[in-house]
Amino acid sequence: MRKLLLFITSFLLCCSANAQRSTFLQEVAIGVNGGANFSEVSFLHNNKNSYSRYLGSSSMKSGIRAGVTGRYIAQKHFGVQMEVNYVQAGWQEKFRDETILNGSDVNGLKLKRELDYIEVPLLAHIYFGKKFRYYFNLGPKLAFMTSMKELESNRSFDKETFNVDGMDDPRVEDDPYHRKVDYGVTIGVGFEYPVWKTKLTLEGRYGFGFEDVFPNSKSDLYQRSNNQMASVTMSVLIPVLHFNR
Repeated sequence: MRKLLLFITSFLLCCSANAQRSTFLQEVAIGVNGGANFSEVSFLHNNKNSYSRYLGSSSMKSGIRAGVTGRYIAQKHFGVQMEVNYVQAGWQEKFRDETILNGSDVNGLKLKRELDYIEVPLLAHIYFGKKFRYYFNLGPKLAFMTSMKELESNRSFDKETFNVDGMDDPRVEDDPYHRKVDYGVTIGVGFEYPVWKTKLTLEGRYGFGFEDVFPNSKSDLYQRSNNQMASVTMSVLIPVLHFNR
């Protein structure tokens, strides 16, 4: 994971250095973005063979994402894009089969929890075309959790139901200890079209978190609990500066 982040950072720096030697008409644009976010947290017990039944069937939880975008087109086909976004993430799961946990039947139980983040991606922006463009975005991101919303369920249940060998399950605790900083990688593909003095974009994006939401040592319940997100967003960008360099 560290090697992947180092590669992406080196790629961005090299491309930026090449851009300094270009005589291309460069552009700085700012704008806003918003759309739908679909997320899940990938859980894996430390003893996955014995405790996998304690995990329900996961599905993507829907939420919103919105923020501001700054983009610098450095040379033909290449730019750098930075964003600051509010993202509603989290997970939801359902126990579909007849499952008995610590003497309790949890068949049909649904669990859902929302994790809110301020996300800061730094992306290489690779585009093709003139007026109508299609593009790829790729780069690292940092995310700072602002809140963890209370667990929602479709029926009441005893939290001791999810207790494993004397360990409480952080998924169902009221205020579990959790990590508030995540880092990962973002990949997106989209297209852009100019409308009067603005540029409209539509993008599909996938983000993968490298940090776990909950502690992951051998003495903890989970060895993995990382964020995974897919989103569809629209952006409105306004060019504010052009210059040759």
